[in-house]
Amino acid sequence: MHRIEAYIRLAIIFIMIITILYFPVLMILKKRGKNIIRQLGNLGLCCSIFLIIFATILFIPITFHPEQYVINLVPFNWEDDTNQVIVEVIPNIMMFVPLGFFIPVIFKNKRKLCKTIVMVFLLTFSIEFFQYFIGRSADINDIITNLLGGIIGYCIFKICNIIFKKKKWWNKLIDCK
Repeated sequence: MHRIEAYIRLAIIFIMIITILYFPVLMILKKRGKNIIRQLGNLGLCCSIFLIIFATILFIPITFHPEQYVINLVPFNWEDDTNQVIVEVIPNIMMFVPLGFFIPVIFKNKRKLCKTIVMVFLLTFSIEFFQYFIGRSADINDIITNLLGGIIGYCIFKICNIIFKKKKWWNKLIDCK
């Protein structure tokens, strides 16, 4: 449980830092007539990707010559360890929900579930592939739970699209004119 709290605290800190650093860019783009709401969507996507990479690759020291290479290809083989389920599954799902939401928000051609899931899969597979070579474990459970998080994020996008389709701010966010 401590690991989840650490991830949440770090996420809040990094979102605040990235937002503060992006604020001058936002003001420059506003002066040039760019859509501020759309830029906030871009910021959300960038924050999502940064937090995913930080939590999965940069949070633990990297070694390019690990003592052993670990790969798990057996899904959900936890032997009734509830703590491991909480520590492994919940953060992996939560981490990819924003990505599943922001991909269809930012990319018009990724507004179908299958296209969003392909993007989420490519990112999560790339991370797991890279983790194998830097002394971390590559785990099929991570791929499955990350995809589930991406699907949940996509569903939130679709629900928001239904609820807010007549709202001007939503149409600016998804760049519909």
